[in-house]
Amino acid sequence: MNKRKKQSLILLIISVPMMWWGLSNIFSETPSSNILAIMISISATFGGLFAISGLVMLVTKNSLGIWDIDDKEKGRGENLLASQTKVEDPPIQKEIINQPTKKVNEMATSVEMMQREKELEARRKELEGLLEEVRHEETELEQALQTKGWIKKDGEWKVPQSK
Repeated sequence: MNKRKKQSLILLIISVPMMWWGLSNIFSETPSSNILAIMISISATFGGLFAISGLVMLVTKNSLGIWDIDDKEKGRGENLLASQTKVEDPPIQKEIINQPTKKVNEMATSVEMMQREKELEARRKELEGLLEEVRHEETELEQALQTKGWIKKDGEWKVPQSK
């Protein structure tokens, strides 16, 4: 018997006395206090939920893989980098990063070398564009800080002390 069926049978076994006690007290209309009435309604509600959950678990297969953690843990996270443990990082597989690139002396033809030169030139232009963008934004920020009264001394920003 697998783990899912055991869990569903446990839910069904627990639901029977909870529903019996809750429903029998509801129909007999004998709750003498508010706390007892709350306990009766909670018992009947959870008994019904447990019964429905147990029946659904018995009838359906685990297509979502929520509870079968033991089967999934074996190959989990082997291809992830340490920097990818944060939620906002995109998933990059190690195979892509560690893919060997051909070195210049390993390239067989002049055509391959020329293609590689074009790739490197495109990357250099992209990096220069990014660097220029950062320099421009830094200049704007420095001007904005200076208009707010900040002073740059020895590479650090300081607020002028008022007399």
